[in-house]
Amino acid sequence: MLRKTITIDEKLYKKLELNQITEQYQSFSELVSNALQLLVEKQKIEHYKKAMIEASKDELYIQDLKEIEEAFEDIDFEKSL
Repeated sequence: MLRKTITIDEKLYKKLELNQITEQYQSFSELVSNALQLLVEKQKIEHYKKAMIEASKDELYIQDLKEIEEAFEDIDFEKSL
């Protein structure tokens, strides 16, 4: 574990307490670690979405997808039976 000292806005901490969020964790460190993990996952999803939007504009990528769909068309048909 890496130790870091943080400062949190008092109003934000009171909101956490008011909503009983702090009670859901064994420690404040666990709460912060969990929140940061969710942030990392959210950013990964956003990065993936942006990459897919860019890919959808790429003619070569679209052509590759079509070729893959055609190559597996028979297998997909067999699965649906």
